[in-house]
Amino acid sequence: MISLFRRARWLPALVALLLLMALPACGTHASDQTITIATVFPTSGVDAPVGQAMQNAVDLAVRQNEALGKGYTLAVAHIDEASGAPDQAVAIAATSSPHLVGIVGPLTSQSAVAMLPVIAQQSIATISPGATLPGLTQSDQAQAEGLSFTQMHPAGKPLAFFRLPETDNAAGKATADLAVASTQAHGLAAHAVFVVDDGSDAAKALTAAFAQELNAKHGAVVGQKSIIAGVPDSAQAAVTAIIEAYPDAVFYAGSTVAGAELRSTLTLTGAPQLPILTAGIIADHPAWSATVGMAAASANTVGILPAQDLSTLKNTSDFISAYQAAYSGAKPLPQSALAYDAAMDEIAAIKSVIASGKPVTSAAVLAVVTSTKYVGITGALAFDKNGDSTTPIGFSVYSCDTKGVWHYQTSLNG
Repeated sequence: MISLFRRARWLPALVALLLLMALPACGTHASDQTITIATVFPTSGVDAPVGQAMQNAVDLAVRQNEALGKGYTLAVAHIDEASGAPDQAVAIAATSSPHLVGIVGPLTSQSAVAMLPVIAQQSIATISPGATLPGLTQSDQAQAEGLSFTQMHPAGKPLAFFRLPETDNAAGKATADLAVASTQAHGLAAHAVFVVDDGSDAAKALTAAFAQELNAKHGAVVGQKSIIAGVPDSAQAAVTAIIEAYPDAVFYAGSTVAGAELRSTLTLTGAPQLPILTAGIIADHPAWSATVGMAAASANTVGILPAQDLSTLKNTSDFISAYQAAYSGAKPLPQSALAYDAAMDEIAAIKSVIASGKPVTSAAVLAVVTSTKYVGITGALAFDKNGDSTTPIGFSVYSCDTKGVWHYQTSLNG
């Protein structure tokens, strides 16, 4: 049951979405040929700069392909992942309009867990550029994580959820390898590491994979704590334990807010030079220093991102130029390119169904996404029987300086 408070937070966005979704069903015959895809990204709160950059990329893809052919037009609707209950919004949108045939998102694994039963029942092709929890696509991992795989993937329903990034298992391994690597290889040369998580399923999976690989590389976890964002003294208790353990580095897995509280407390409590190594959304986050509270305190943070830095990709110049032209010179993030490719994959599938002369339904679009390969600016998009990418994208390493600016360092394989 969703609380009245949480419902009140997302109701305005949902009402706007439903009004937008209802538009194609009203008016002229041409509007009946309007096909819609939706985004599910955080566009409010701390992670809004990341979510908005991804939403902008999908908007750009839709704008470039508004005319689909044979009288069909393309529209996009947006759900704010941070406003609460994205699964409820998707469910209502899907049942309110037969024109919704694809979703790009969500960014987080937590939202994906909630949304999966909905998209499976509606057969809506959903490509996530950010959800990394292994159990979202792998039944044995779901069981280990305490998730109901059959609830997320109901029997008799086609696979509808796909993801582009590598899983937390791969991220944990890559981060542990980076932790023990030499500074010449952009590593931390750290063998005694204190581990902190925010208590979420994805963070637990990530820290478990990190600890396993660290041990395999003859490192050691010298302590472990969970923290809760916004809870007084939660971060301080972790920092006290960290200082007592005297590690070479701290590995953190979890949300931006809890990570910022950890970084700020660690810096202000007397260990500003102690590096925090993290994997996921914090890496290259535009609002990291602002969330920490001051630029200098946000330094000594190293993060790996499950996306390739745009400078390493060969075919991004047209995308970057179009993005900057559309959004007043704003710089796209690495995740923007993933969101763009996910949207283009679904758009290509829609065009394929239209060209075949078949009715443009969510099931028809899903069948094309499942069975075909789309070559985008980040590489080839194709998925295995679980919905995982068959062309792993690897990771990019970033470090944050005392001015709160992130700098790309190197790329890692998964």
